[in-house]
Amino acid sequence: MSSNSCTKIFEPLNLCAKTLKHIHFKGLSQYEQANTIQEYLVKKNMAHRDYHILEKNPRIVQNGRLPKVEPPAIYPTVLSFEFKPVYTGGKREKKHTGLRDIEKMEDIKHVEFVQTNRGGQVTFHGPGQIVIYPILTLSNFHGLTSRCYISTLEKSIIGVLSGDPFHLTAKTTENTGVWVNSREIYNNGTSIKKISSIGVNVRRSVTCHGCSINCSTDLSYLNDPRFVMCGLPQFKQTSILNELGTLPIGLDKVADLFVKQIAKRLGVSSIETFSLSGKGPIESQFPALDGICEMKK
Repeated sequence: MSSNSCTKIFEPLNLCAKTLKHIHFKGLSQYEQANTIQEYLVKKNMAHRDYHILEKNPRIVQNGRLPKVEPPAIYPTVLSFEFKPVYTGGKREKKHTGLRDIEKMEDIKHVEFVQTNRGGQVTFHGPGQIVIYPILTLSNFHGLTSRCYISTLEKSIIGVLSGDPFHLTAKTTENTGVWVNSREIYNNGTSIKKISSIGVNVRRSVTCHGCSINCSTDLSYLNDPRFVMCGLPQFKQTSILNELGTLPIGLDKVADLFVKQIAKRLGVSSIETFSLSGKGPIESQFPALDGICEMKK
């Protein structure tokens, strides 16, 4: 996915974009609750962006169609979760996965299937896997296109896996995601396995969904020969635990390492980290999210 134009550091274009907020949700989260949380932040980002587009249109301003109150600016925010077991399908999967396939998957694995609006195909989320959703407005960073954003995610994951305390040989290939040279060899002689999946959605320059890193994941959910993960039947997935025989740090710390990596590549020098329980009604989380993510004037 990488290209020469995506090797630079992308500078923030306004004050709000210079601070990155990281919110880690403790414990195991329900996928659909996490999706509601990210959609809440996406809509707030869109509202602020759309306001500033509308205010540049004299006709809208003269006709009084501009909202009277400017929506608050939202800091670039990274949400990190560990999910209860769930299979999710990306937009490319809608054409290939029928009701019978979904029922088969749910019956055999006793795991729910959820169709999403992210890119990519079927993947698994569950305990032992850190899932990371950066919610930000691409146009707030100089030169940050959708293609470069995906490349930035890949480079950030490689930075996590190749550095302390893992020192894995991580790399990209012609297929989106991050791969490692596994200690286990396939029958065909290759040793490359997928350790991180990426699937994003960009609407009106605002990102959602993101990436996952297999830390101590139960790989039987990902490598079951009856199901194809990420549309790549010829490859298997691995985890940090599977490669090292141990997981030196907790999943929340893996998320912290990722946030440092992506902040560096976005030219962001200030990181603020928070933890939320994720328990209770989803709506009860919104005031805390507002307090963390809204830029105060």
